[in-house]
Amino acid sequence: MTEIELIKQIREKTSLSFKDIKNAITTVGGDEEKVIKYLREQGALKNQSRSDRATTQGGLFTYNHENRLVVVVEIRSETDFVSRSDIFKSLGNDLALHAAAYSPKCYAKTSVDEEFISKELDIFRTQLLAEGKNEDMIQKILLGKRNKLIEEVAMESQPFLKDSTISVGDYVTTISQETGEKIVVTNLSIFSLT
Repeated sequence: MTEIELIKQIREKTSLSFKDIKNAITTVGGDEEKVIKYLREQGALKNQSRSDRATTQGGLFTYNHENRLVVVVEIRSETDFVSRSDIFKSLGNDLALHAAAYSPKCYAKTSVDEEFISKELDIFRTQLLAEGKNEDMIQKILLGKRNKLIEEVAMESQPFLKDSTISVGDYVTTISQETGEKIVVTNLSIFSLT
């Protein structure tokens, strides 16, 4: 695992900044458990329990494009103080606009419809067989294609519309860190007339 992958993995678990995690890795080495233990000892994880907190407040954010495309994004936070803040409202509007532009199938990578993935991979498998690829090669290619497909259709892993250097998930994490509260995208719906 590369250092960047390790940082990303620890960041997903702790919501800490890139800099804090990188400094911890430099200090204790590349073992994930040691890094998290070190961060805890340094007090950086005092809000570790944030992932266990309930998100009972929030809002629905919409984008309507000429009554032909409507996006609804549901975002939750821990308190109404955050859900009424300008930064939270801006997040909701940004995510609705992003969804209208990129048309993701869902928000979370874990929510991608397996039936959709299966159909896409079957089509790709047929193409590979027609090219004369052997079964071992096809399996390796399909695994990579599956991961890439999930990243393309899950909104959290797409490059953020307003700053393509970060993913939508990283943007939500940044806003969560700025507010000091857990913020979760709980629902995404896109309706369009074709």
